[in-house]
Amino acid sequence: MKYLLISILYFISQVSFSQSDNIVDFGQKLIYENKLDQAIKYYDQHLLEPSNKEQEIYLLLGLAEIYKLQLDFNTANNFYLKAYKKIKSSNNKPIAFFYHVKKAEFYRKRTLYRQASSQLDKAEVILKNTKIDDAMLSKYYGRKAALFSEYFRIPDSTLFYADKALQLAKKGDDKDVVFYSTLEISGVYEERKQYDKAIDYLQELIVFSIANNLVQQQADAYVNYTRILIKDKQFETGLKESMQALKLAKGNNSLFNEILFTDNVRNCYEKLGNIEKAYEYLETRLKLTDIYYKKEHNEFLFELEEKYDLAAKESQIKINNLEILNQKRALASNKVKLYVATGLFVFSITVVLLFVYFLRRARKSNKQLQILSQENEFLLSEANHRINNNLQLVIILISDQLKKTSDQERFQLKNILTKVEAISTLHRHLYKNEDKRKVDINGYLNDVKTSFFDVFKENDIQVNFKIASVEIPTDYAMYFGLLLTELCINSIKYAFNNQEDKEINFEIKYNDRLFFVYSDNGLTTINTIIKPKLIDKICRQLEMEYTINTADGFSFSVVKEIEND
Repeated sequence: MKYLLISILYFISQVSFSQSDNIVDFGQKLIYENKLDQAIKYYDQHLLEPSNKEQEIYLLLGLAEIYKLQLDFNTANNFYLKAYKKIKSSNNKPIAFFYHVKKAEFYRKRTLYRQASSQLDKAEVILKNTKIDDAMLSKYYGRKAALFSEYFRIPDSTLFYADKALQLAKKGDDKDVVFYSTLEISGVYEERKQYDKAIDYLQELIVFSIANNLVQQQADAYVNYTRILIKDKQFETGLKESMQALKLAKGNNSLFNEILFTDNVRNCYEKLGNIEKAYEYLETRLKLTDIYYKKEHNEFLFELEEKYDLAAKESQIKINNLEILNQKRALASNKVKLYVATGLFVFSITVVLLFVYFLRRARKSNKQLQILSQENEFLLSEANHRINNNLQLVIILISDQLKKTSDQERFQLKNILTKVEAISTLHRHLYKNEDKRKVDINGYLNDVKTSFFDVFKENDIQVNFKIASVEIPTDYAMYFGLLLTELCINSIKYAFNNQEDKEINFEIKYNDRLFFVYSDNGLTTINTIIKPKLIDKICRQLEMEYTINTADGFSFSVVKEIEND
């Protein structure tokens, strides 16, 4: 299957642009090759005298695509708006369908998944009543697959839509959709932890993108490839490929990808025990992140300012039109009616001016409040980001110290390390979430479990975790993470002694209430009275009554009322 797929991809690459040499296709070819400055000049030149309205719309959408790739989202959005006005006047349903698909990808690129989903819903409405060609349909199904992968997180749906996109793309020789639908398929195997299959697909896609000079696609393949190598603990290979990908990102002025690959290099050095290099790349990544946040933040404020300036101009035009209308009526009246009309006119103008005065004050206040709100969101995001980076630095320093300590001190440091990692994991989940107030307990506690992987392996302990997927407040999540961490540490340290069969079981269920159940089969704690101090403090902090049973090993359970709306 592997060699058949790569043969198909290579064949498509040879014929993709051989059958068409029109203006829009050539411009798209420049975008695929990441010749973005050249593409802007090319599109601007042909926009001066487009052959027809349809070509003009595609040229506007092409410019929007270029500025999106350059992270100039404000300019990209302006071109999308220009294209949409042309589409509305033409009433061309297939192009409107294509516009909504492109706008969905624009929002997905900015991780605005709800807006992206809304755009695909609009495209689906058009699809129900309009014949759409296979080329546009393949792009639509490809974006559906991406949303099911990143937002809805339903692997079966991702595979379904990615396969539909792939089959249509093969028929239409659309190598861009072939690439990205295959990329989504590899993501499903990554989600299922079938890393060998995911790596096979990604290696094929890298070969495919290089053979066709698809620079942006090559970078996207490397993002997933290097991440999975690290997940699969292939740190040497991951470091080598991340360095290669970082060189590619720098050569193509891709700031966002440069940040991702720099962080992968840091991660590999940390896992390989080169703390000095890990710290060096951590500092580099922080500098790049600062540049990226300033760029996005400034563009947002500029866009907001433009929006309110436009609203003020429209209000002024309406006022001017009202004045002209009143003047015409006054001139058409006789002398008596003129006095009456003049009085009414003065009264109307006074009311309008008062209305405009208070309206502008309200808009000015709303504008300031919205800017302050966005500032606060930005600062909160930045604070979480910096806290997470500092926690990573603490983890690196503790890991380095572990190598220099005795066995007895090493366990104490590991105890501290796992608790720091539990808090760091929570911050990482907060950083990814749109809603900073809640965290999915399934993803968070499974990440906490992963931080114990080496310790469980060293002590030959079998673990069985079954965690319901439910969103809970972040402060509760932190305490549950610390609670699970402390219970695991106590089991490892006290429960088993020289016992051969070692097992830890953990389950969280949710049914109006959250049920937290932890147990081990340790023989040393049977029929003993246990009251762990830290666990008792955590439970009192959450106002929970807990139960400990040592009749058959160690068993701990607690129930917490949590509203999940």
